[in-house]
Amino acid sequence: MPCSYSNQNYMNISLTKKNKIKIIITDSGLGGLSVHALLDKHLRSLQSNHHVELVFFNALVSHDLGYNTMKSTKQKLKVFNNAIKGMLKLEPDIILIACNTLSVLYPLTEISKEITIPVISIIDLGIQMILENISDVSESQVIIFGTGTTIKSGVYEQQLLKHSFTENQIISQACENLESEIQIDPKSKEVYKLIEKCVNESFRKINRGTKEVIVVLACTHYGYSKSIFEEKLSERFGKKIKLLNPNEKMGKIVEVENLRNESRSIKITNKVISRVDVSPTEMQNLNLLLAKDSKAVVTALENYILDKNLFKEYFEE
Repeated sequence: MPCSYSNQNYMNISLTKKNKIKIIITDSGLGGLSVHALLDKHLRSLQSNHHVELVFFNALVSHDLGYNTMKSTKQKLKVFNNAIKGMLKLEPDIILIACNTLSVLYPLTEISKEITIPVISIIDLGIQMILENISDVSESQVIIFGTGTTIKSGVYEQQLLKHSFTENQIISQACENLESEIQIDPKSKEVYKLIEKCVNESFRKINRGTKEVIVVLACTHYGYSKSIFEEKLSERFGKKIKLLNPNEKMGKIVEVENLRNESRSIKITNKVISRVDVSPTEMQNLNLLLAKDSKAVVTALENYILDKNLFKEYFEE
């Protein structure tokens, strides 16, 4: 599946043009709430007279129809295109796609050709993180852990090949169903099992003489189970691993020097909207993980807005 990229000029967000800014963070599930929490935490460290409204928009169409289980690319594009239309009704100033799967799909949607506001892809930030953290391209390998849609797209390989990497330096490893299991419980036995399987499969593909291995968690859900990845990667690869979580970079994307010159505290409001319900188990597990970064986002999740008409579903005939 071919993929183009979002406008790189939008990589730094300026809040100086308007006093009130609305930022939508979207994901194909609840993994992107980690980005929402990190962004809320980061904004609170800035000094500004701005009011920033952070809205998490769950682009999942139903519990039994995830983007990675849809039967065709046509169906995925139709659903996400409709979801973006739903986002635009909220009149955002910026959309952050905190999802690798949706970042792959976005440039292929019809609405991407018409949209006029900044839309920032987490894949762009993941590539940027790799380039910032690698010591010597010639002596390194990169492992991309992601969903089937992300891995099949080849989007990370396409971009890394433009930066002096060779094909045998890039290992793309699909972790099938992992994002779904993490959403249920990020520390479950099934999650341990699936992560161990992914790590073992990637280890078999690595060049044993490699001095440095960069590992990218190319799914926003995976960050919730980062400690398990660290444990399993350490068992297999030892100390030459550098683990990157693009969620962390997207969570600091608003970084404008002018804000720090203000003397007033920034005003932030948080909202979570979904067309599917959040189960008590999901709520409990997510709250424990999000609380370390933002209690405000925990409160927003506890008071989430359930809107069955948030966007139109699409089922192939």
